[in-house]
Formats: sequence, C-alpha cells, structure tokens
Amino acid sequence: MARKKSADLEKTRQSLLEVGIALLLEKGYNATGIQEIATAANIPKGSFYNYFASKEDFGVAVIRQYTKDSTGKWLALLQEATRKENSFKALSTVFLAVTEKYRCEEVKKGCLLGTMAAEISEASEECRLALKESIAEFRGILAEHLLSGQQLGKVRKDIPAEHLADLVWDAWQGSLLRMKVEKSVDPVNQDLEVLFHHILVL
Repeated sequence: MARKKSADLEKTRQSLLEVGIALLLEKGYNATGIQEIATAANIPKGSFYNYFASKEDFGVAVIRQYTKDSTGKWLALLQEATRKENSFKALSTVFLAVTEKYRCEEVKKGCLLGTMAAEISEASEECRLALKESIAEFRGILAEHLLSGQQLGKVRKDIPAEHLADLVWDAWQGSLLRMKVEKSVDPVNQDLEVLFHHILVL
C-alpha cells in the first residue's frame, strides 16, 4: 500500500514538472503562478507544497527535468546521426533537425534554459546555479563533438574545442531569442550556416 502511495506521489510530481515545463516555455517564470500550475496538474493549490517547498524550488526542479529530457533527446539524435557521418557533421545535422522542429511549431517557444536565464538568473541564486549546471552539460556535449571534429581535421584547431562550444551555445541561444521575436527560424538557419560552414571549419 505504501509503495502504491509512493508511486502515486512520484506520478503527480512528474505531472507537475511536465506541466511546469510547458507553462514556463509558453509564459515564462514570473507570469506563471502556482495556482495555474496546480490547476493544470489537477491538484489543489495547497497540495503543491507536498512536492515543492516553494516556487523557486519548483523552478530548480523544472530546469533539471528539462535538461534531463533535452540532453537525452540530443544524445539520441547525435548517436543516430554519427552512424552515418562524422561527429562534426552529425552535430550540424542535429542542429538543423531541431531547427526544423521549431519551424513546424506554430508558436516558437525556443529553449527554456535561455528563456529562464534571461528572466530569473539575477533574482534566484538557486535557479542561477541550476541553469549554470545545465548549460555546462550542454556545452560539454558540444565540446566533445567539436574536439572529435578537430581530431578528424574537420574543425579549426587554433581555438580550443571548449571555447568553440561556448561560441556555438551563445550563437544558438541568441538566434532562438531572435526566432521568438521574428516568429521565424530564418535567424537560426543563418547563424548555423555561418557557424558550420565558415567559422568552425578549417
């Protein structure tokens, strides 16, 4: 019985996180209230605090869940792409595939990490640290594939792979913000073209 109750609690907590990711992507952290989150998850507002100590605690958990989901998807796509092409080309292919997904969305929501970094990194130290860890995880994936590209002679070697990864991450996030403003993936495709065909290559 206790095991079932524990499973139910975890299911509800997971539902809150999934709802939170969707709402924060759509409306942002500050514009999303606990009541709205609880209602979307079909629980009373007071029950929210059975799972999270505060909205800030919830924000940290959402960041970590989003990162876990997103890195899992990116790694799966990269693994599939590297079966057909070298790791650097695979990285470009996956960026284009993700961009195509954004193109097909009616509302261009972008990346939750970039959105929250712009919104609350100065207001919440806990969320800032969670964002820092999450971004470092993504940058690590980028650096690994760029280093492999350097070893294969496909990527310029005069700049460390870690610094190139920072550049790619920053350009990606900036282009996603422009995508939201312009309601078009054109800025993303333009930046990817410059990065992968002019800046990163030898």
